[in-house]
Parts: sequence; C-alpha cells; structure tokens
Amino acid sequence: MKSMTKSRFKAAGASLLTVALIAGCSGGGNEPAETSTSKPEDGGTKKEPTAISIIQPDLGRVWKADNPGTKELEARTNVKLNVSMHPNNDFTSKYNVLAASGDIPDISRLSAFDYQNFADQGLFLDLTDYIDEYGPNLKKAIPEELWELTKYKGKQFVIPYENTAGKEVPVVRQDWLETLGLSMPTNLDEFEAMLKAFTFDDPDKNGNNDTYGLGVTNTYSESFMPIFGAYGIAPGFIGGSTPMPSYLKEDGSTIVPVAVSPEYKEAITYIKRLWDAKVIDPEIFTIKADQAQQKAAQGKIGYFNAWWSIAPQQLVMQLKMNEIVPEAKWEPILPALTGPEGKSGMFSFGNIGASVAISAKSKNPEEAIKFLDYLATEEGWELARFGIKDTHYTSATSPRTAEGQKAYDEKWLDPLSQIVSRVDLVDKVNNASEDPVQIENNRFINAAAGYNLYADIFYGIPLTDEYKMYGADVAKFEEEMIIKFITGVESLDKWDSYVESWKKKGGQTVFDASIKKYNELKGTQAVSGI
Repeated sequence: MKSMTKSRFKAAGASLLTVALIAGCSGGGNEPAETSTSKPEDGGTKKEPTAISIIQPDLGRVWKADNPGTKELEARTNVKLNVSMHPNNDFTSKYNVLAASGDIPDISRLSAFDYQNFADQGLFLDLTDYIDEYGPNLKKAIPEELWELTKYKGKQFVIPYENTAGKEVPVVRQDWLETLGLSMPTNLDEFEAMLKAFTFDDPDKNGNNDTYGLGVTNTYSESFMPIFGAYGIAPGFIGGSTPMPSYLKEDGSTIVPVAVSPEYKEAITYIKRLWDAKVIDPEIFTIKADQAQQKAAQGKIGYFNAWWSIAPQQLVMQLKMNEIVPEAKWEPILPALTGPEGKSGMFSFGNIGASVAISAKSKNPEEAIKFLDYLATEEGWELARFGIKDTHYTSATSPRTAEGQKAYDEKWLDPLSQIVSRVDLVDKVNNASEDPVQIENNRFINAAAGYNLYADIFYGIPLTDEYKMYGADVAKFEEEMIIKFITGVESLDKWDSYVESWKKKGGQTVFDASIKKYNELKGTQAVSGI
C-alpha cells in the first residue's frame, strides 16, 4: 500500500539581505514610431549612457552580465542597466525590505496589482504626463482599458503588462490512456476512474506499484483547479496573494466569497474522496516544485494542471523527459472536466499579468520611460525576446540557432522580455511559426486559452485597509483548513464551525470592505451572500 504523509504548503521567509539589496538597487528610450534612441539628437557627440536600475522576479531566467542581447538593448537606447533579479518565491519579501527603506530601483516589475500595497507610501511616480510625452509606443501598444484598470486613486502609477487570461492547462499521460484502453475523461466520474487506473493498474507496465494518478508540478491548488471549476468556482491559488476570490450569483446582485461557499465544500468533498482512495501523490502538499517536476519527468504521475509551458517546455525540453521515458506523451484535457451540474472552467488570471512602476526618486524618469517605450516597439520586443538576429535566431517564426537554443536552455537569453508585453506580436509569431517546438507549444497555449474562465468579481479592485490588516491571516487559515479537510485531520462535519472561524479571523471584515469598495467604484448595490 502507498503511504500517506502529513502536509504543508508554502512558507514565507524574511530576508536578511537588506544592506545588499539596497546597495545593489539604488538607481538614478525611445523616440516615437519604430526608431532607435542611439543617435545624437543634435548630430554631435553621443551623450554618456544613462544609468537605469531595474528589479524584477527572475521568472525562471538568470542574469548574465555579458549577454549580447542586453548589450545591444543598452546600445540602442543609450542606457547602462543595473538589473537585480530574485527568485519568484522570495521576490515579495525582498521587495518589501526595499520598500520599507524607501530606496527602490528606477524600474520595478511587480505582480499585477501589488503596486497598490506601496502607492500610498509615495514610492512611485505618477506616470500620466510622462507616458504622454515619452511613451508613445507604450500608449499605442497597451489597450486603453488596461490603463484605466490600473489607475489608483485617479493616478497612473504603473505601466500595465498585458496578460492572456487563460494560462493553465490540465494534462494527462495520453500513452497511459492508450495502454489501459481508456478515453480522455470528460467529467468528474471518468476523471476519478482514470486516476484509479493510473494508480493501481500499472500504466507504465514496469511491474511495480510506483505511480499516482494525480500529482503536482508547482502548487497543489493548481492541480485541483479543474475540479473546483467543475463545481462552478475558482479559488485561484489557495493561500496565495489573490485578495479573497469571490463570485457574483445569478441574481446579479449577491457576491459570495469562494472559500466559504457551498460549491467549495462540494469540491473539497470530492478531492477528499480521491485522497482516501490513495490516487493522489501523498507528497502533493509538501514537495518542492523542482522535485515535483523531476518526479513527473521520471514518469511517476499521470495527471497534473499547471502553466501551459510545464509539460512541453519544462518536462520535455528542460528535463529531457522523452529521453527518460521515450513513450511519454502529455495531452491537454479539452474541453475541461464537467461537474454534476454540467459546469466546467478554469481560473481566470485576468488581463493584467504584471505592472511596472518608476521610482519617485529616479534621477532620470524620462530615460527610464524611453527605455521601456523602446521595448514596446516591434524591434525592441523582438530583440528582448529572441536575442541577436543571425546569432540567436534567423527569424521570429523559425527555430532558434544552435547558439540561441543553448542560451535559451541555459535560461539567460531573454531576461528583459517580461517587462513590456506585446500580446499581439506573441500571437502573430506563434500562429505563423514554422518551429516544431513552437508548434508543439501551441497545442497547450491554445488549450489554455480555450477554457471557460471564472473571473474574480473583485479583480482589479484596490486593496482595502481591512485586507492589508487581515488578508494574510485569513489566507493562511484557508490553506490550513483545506489541507486538514482533504487529509481527514479535520472532519467536513465541522464545516459550519470553519465558516464561523473564517468570519471571526477577519474574513467577514475583509469581505464586507471589498463589497463596499466594489460598489463605490462600479456604482452598484451588491450585497453579501454570507
């Protein structure tokens, strides 16, 4: 029999690198159309490069000081970059240290609405006039509704990074389905039967009892996402930074927080049944992402849900899964699993993927905006994404050169490609690509974009003081309890007690404040459903 383990998920760590961070981050282009800023405006001697500092999460990339692509970006925009990149899971704590000091880099790349946590501290520059004067390409490339969505108290503190709302895709081992004579699951009953077969029917035919139906490659809440979707809800990343995901009932005026909804309880009840059947990897709540991906690449799990790129890129390309398990084939579940009432869907990541702020203390905010504006041009976007033409690639729609593929595999090719978004160019290149790797990626990208998406009714609503005070504690409580409910440490018979505790820990206060803010901004009269 397969053993079960106690569980946990994320742990937040405090940074002890205050001095190093501050020392490394203190800091202080483009003309309209598709031109470079490297030419002297008066035809005379070119001025000295402007020093610009940037801080951003690494997003799976590494910084290489002598990256020729970065050097070319610097030359074309006449800047000297000082870039500080930090692991995604440590970025927030490290940035908090900097924000507390009041000394941040010229350019900060933050998660979607995290800037709202800092805007009242006077850290960021109001960019309204700067974008009009120095960012024509940014203004043209980014849809107007995104500029409006990211306004804070009437001011434009950030440049929005446009996002594709459908990012995640549930995938299964198609070769296991074929070996066991199964069809792709379409509903929760078929999904449960598939997981049992993947766990107990020796799908890899190695004669060992060493596989699990449901596994993880990043977070457990991702792997459970399609299950929640089958009950008509999307809690997002449980215990994460999303401010209390909530939905509007069919009456059009009642808002319910997902974490205490009847649908949430139904979904947890189903997941607990899977846990009790021992078809879920018992390490799902404790395993680290890199270890989980290694396990998937070694052929030990048959299903997971995660970012579209995990199966084709991380497992197959980076971890060489097809060399370890040559017969392995991952296939998206499309359409999404349906639940008892025929509902299905996935969490909507919204159309804001990140936000970029300029320090109010920046000595050269105009040059910082010009640099970002160049990244918004087709020329700048292509350089930041693909590197040097004829060295790293020959065309955006062709396979990378050997040198470019090596740089990409080593994760240093495109560290600045996630600062300014051009979704239109991404779609254009992807759809016209002749690269077999991109064509394979498109199967997963298109699947992720094809699901019904559940949006948080509070998406884009500024964080309330109540959320800042109680939100982290409520999120921690939600995470502790879902794990206890699933693993049986706490009986679901105590659901009502859980709801009351949720309210008392600040959930009710945060939720009521969010509804009030929602009504103020939307001009509605929505009421609480709890």
